[in-house]
Amino acid sequence: MANVSETKRRQRLAQAVAAQPGEWTTCRVMRLYRAAGVPLPMTRTARRDLASLHRDGLLTLHEKPGRRYYTRKDGVR
Repeated sequence: MANVSETKRRQRLAQAVAAQPGEWTTCRVMRLYRAAGVPLPMTRTARRDLASLHRDGLLTLHEKPGRRYYTRKDGVR
């Protein structure tokens, strides 16, 4: 089960995804978390949060050789 800070962090990401179309990568999420003051954001955390939003049906996963990114489920890029 997710703890409170994890839930808040994922909610912040979901809000950003809803407001900002485009490709969401771990690097983009890391920039968002740093700007929001999330302490010590890690690439693994960003990757898991994106995967969680994908499982929740908010993001579509795109995979190409050597590259993985997500876009909003509504198709807005």
